[in-house]
Amino acid sequence: MTVYEQELRKLFDHSDLVDRPQFSGRVCVGDLGKDLRVRAEFLSTHISSQYDAIRLTVLNRTEGVVERTLLRFQDVWGKKQVPNNPNFRSGVIPHLWDDYGKVEWYAYHPTAADYAALRDAVGQYLSAFRERTPELERSGPKLVYICAPLRGDVTNNVEFARQKAQEVFAEGNIPICPHLLFPPVADPTNPAQDEKARAMGLRLLESCQQMNVYGPVWTDGMWQEIYKAGELGIPVMTDQTTIGRTPPRRSGRKER
Repeated sequence: MTVYEQELRKLFDHSDLVDRPQFSGRVCVGDLGKDLRVRAEFLSTHISSQYDAIRLTVLNRTEGVVERTLLRFQDVWGKKQVPNNPNFRSGVIPHLWDDYGKVEWYAYHPTAADYAALRDAVGQYLSAFRERTPELERSGPKLVYICAPLRGDVTNNVEFARQKAQEVFAEGNIPICPHLLFPPVADPTNPAQDEKARAMGLRLLESCQQMNVYGPVWTDGMWQEIYKAGELGIPVMTDQTTIGRTPPRRSGRKER
């Protein structure tokens, strides 16, 4: 097994990013549902022997390329520090280096958190192409995502979310409430744990058929969830007559 395959397996093996992944050299190919496939491959964007990105190509088995994107490790992970190495005082851009057939990470080796962040970036892109119609149209109780403020007064905010989840339950639907799931195991005041919990919440959202938004003020974290619901085509419900506040500026988009 090559180093490229080992690295691709860390991302796609035993995950729900793609179905039935198959590996060959620097490439992984998997199913997205119906006629869609995805091809993931290591790519060098600057120097031929330095693989610093993964290219994702969505394919229709009969019509060819649907869309492709490039995920640069620097964009996902940033520039990484290499402690106790005087050659990289300002850090290093993560990449795999192919030194005449000997392939390894150059100076910086990704951590478990790095791989999780990369999987999340891949998953967010591919989620736009997965078929959601069967989920949205199925009968029975709906999975309803509870979107509410958490940070700040965590204790009272968790109780507020619990009450709203109870209302959804009383209506006969299934509340999906990150506030009741993550604070007992992930400290909201710990940036690393908080970011990991946010990413996991967005993964839960992908399985829901509705989002309910609560609270007079919608935080940046809530807006992230609301935008994600919009990308997935999930209906967003709220009892507010106006939005909680002006949405934050998004990269590459004008504020509305």
